[in-house]
Amino acid sequence: MCCVVLCCVVKAQRIGNYVNNGSFEKIIGNCTFPAIATYWSGVDSTQCLSGGGWYSVCNGYVPINNYAYQYPHSGNAYMITGLNSQPSNSRGHLKNRLKANLRAGKTYCVRFHVNITDNSTYGIDGFGAYFGDNNLDTITICGVPLTHLNPQVQNPQGNVITDTVNWTAITGTFTANGTEKFLLLGNFLANEDLSTLVVNPTNLPEIYTNVLIDAVSCIELDLPAYAGRDTTIFLNDSVYIGRENDFAIDTGCVWYKLPNTTAMDTISGMWVKPPIGTHTYVVRQELECSSLKWDTVIVNVKVVDTTDINVNELRIENEKLKIYPNPTSGMLNVECLMLNGEAELQIITILGEVIKHSIVTTKHSQIDVSGLENGIYFVMLSDKEKRSVIKKLIIAK
Repeated sequence: MCCVVLCCVVKAQRIGNYVNNGSFEKIIGNCTFPAIATYWSGVDSTQCLSGGGWYSVCNGYVPINNYAYQYPHSGNAYMITGLNSQPSNSRGHLKNRLKANLRAGKTYCVRFHVNITDNSTYGIDGFGAYFGDNNLDTITICGVPLTHLNPQVQNPQGNVITDTVNWTAITGTFTANGTEKFLLLGNFLANEDLSTLVVNPTNLPEIYTNVLIDAVSCIELDLPAYAGRDTTIFLNDSVYIGRENDFAIDTGCVWYKLPNTTAMDTISGMWVKPPIGTHTYVVRQELECSSLKWDTVIVNVKVVDTTDINVNELRIENEKLKIYPNPTSGMLNVECLMLNGEAELQIITILGEVIKHSIVTTKHSQIDVSGLENGIYFVMLSDKEKRSVIKKLIIAK
């Protein structure tokens, strides 16, 4: 039972954007037209859309196609669907199977981008995002208005989008009940409630609105930064740190390798292959939907005969430096089991600045940290043989 709970917590930490393939880059099959974007379908789990489909640079339909001249908002692809057509009253809805059910009681920030196609007669205000459970699977008729669904995120009525040049963001927040496993994008307004404005009078008297959709995300409002789990690897091995890459998270994450304060990369997760020693990586996360967050991961690299790996020895190595209590607000106890003579003790900020420095000569010592501000720090001990051990320290008053 405990294992199941732990696995769920780790999975939740790793998920940034709950929308699968939110920039429509992944496809089923090869890059031919019409192709199918993975994890996306029409409302009845088919590829039944009101016109349009998947358009990409790789199939030659981006930026120029029969609907528009437009580059993607993110990546190399987007979807096109019809959200208003009269008198046929046909509509296309895009359904996505989320990476996991949303978490009950958590507030999510939802964002998707739309662009009115050049050949559309009207711009509309009917853009919404509905999050639902398995009941969506009971909808078997494709391409009809779904006015009985009440989207959790809705473009304000009267805010008619007419832009055929720039991408417009539809955004909003809502609190999940924990049953949401599908996302449905579309126009959920009844025709009598839909506001419109003419954008292309040359196509009158035909009445239709085709829309490009791209860069779809659903992110926990206060998403914690996630650098990964501390780990030990062997020389010449690689390890993945951070979250899976996603357009909605990548640009908000900056990585550092202490003590260097120069950014390594701007991405949500990456593979690293460090040399022998103990390496501390820090991710700085600042997303549009959440405040500034930090997290760290420590990667120990050892030279070990892989024919005789002693896991206990690796654990013992990590126990050569103990600090307690942690978190603390006053005196910090330091136990250095690796001490042979004297060693250099440093307290380092998350950006690599050394703010305390001393020489220790006993295996047990105390440090007054009452003057430090709340936050995350590192305690690094280096012996005369240049061996170093780093532990994370949390100051909480």
